[in-house]
Amino acid sequence: CHTASGLPEFIKNGGTVVFDSRGTTLTAGLGARAPTNGFACTTCHDGANFPERYAVASVPFPSGATIGFEKDADGKFVPNDSNLCIECHQGRESTSSVNAALRGKDVDTVDAAISFKNIHYFAAGATLFGDLAKGIYQYDGQTYNGQFKHGDLGPTECKQCHNVHELEVKVDVCAQCHKGVAGIEDVYKVRGPSDADFDGDGDVAEGIKGELEGMQAALYEAIKAYATKAGTGIVYNPASFPYFFVDKDGDGQADKDDKGAVIRYNAFTPRLLKAAYNYQYSVKDPGAFTHNGQYVIQALYDSIKDIGGDVSKMTRPEVK
Repeated sequence: CHTASGLPEFIKNGGTVVFDSRGTTLTAGLGARAPTNGFACTTCHDGANFPERYAVASVPFPSGATIGFEKDADGKFVPNDSNLCIECHQGRESTSSVNAALRGKDVDTVDAAISFKNIHYFAAGATLFGDLAKGIYQYDGQTYNGQFKHGDLGPTECKQCHNVHELEVKVDVCAQCHKGVAGIEDVYKVRGPSDADFDGDGDVAEGIKGELEGMQAALYEAIKAYATKAGTGIVYNPASFPYFFVDKDGDGQADKDDKGAVIRYNAFTPRLLKAAYNYQYSVKDPGAFTHNGQYVIQALYDSIKDIGGDVSKMTRPEVK
């Protein structure tokens, strides 16, 4: 995904994405290569049949699911240009890989062998397909929304809303239904059909983005409270891998070792890892609010509740 030639090779070789018994995600179908600074036309366009795009009917996801945007009358996947997008924009983990990594471990026991599992970045495809892809961590006993149906448009494709070469949002398309939308800041204020106060802050006029951000903030506070109670404070830095660090004194800054290096968080319990994973997931898909906002809010609500946060004023979106 970070090279000009990787995707064509992956498609040509019938590449697969699977996870092993330890929850490690493995990609087959392409050799090692150095990252390149940008893509080529032939990253998405078939050089032998230019300007045709590569014909991709379905895409393997880290959960083990096979997903595509379009099916024929017999229910068989057929090629769709937006499938090219989700070959890469699908994340690198899933509910299944997280469960595999935590199998057999006590949910509230600190285990230094547990390391953070990172969804990776811009997993819009996983968000868009919801329960079909299971990219976010879905809790046992709960049900979740599937593929997002965008109002009267129904299930939407990447290319309907994004400029496929620049990835910018086609705000003029949003404005066809959402009156008063003239720029991306206006998109952030779009509420959608529900008047539920999902994040429990009393504001039912804010956009779905605001509701999701309220849930994010509540989850982060619950994560910090749980970690402190478990014995080792935690802090998050969205710009520094592996994102979660030790903060024993609770000053909001990552602790450093005797060499001055920040200390990665090394005291996860399974319960804490699940919540931290979902927090990171919601942050690293900045378009989650419109890709499948209520699906992500469902998972954030479940994370807050599971880790001991207060959900008494919140509302979990109904499954659709």
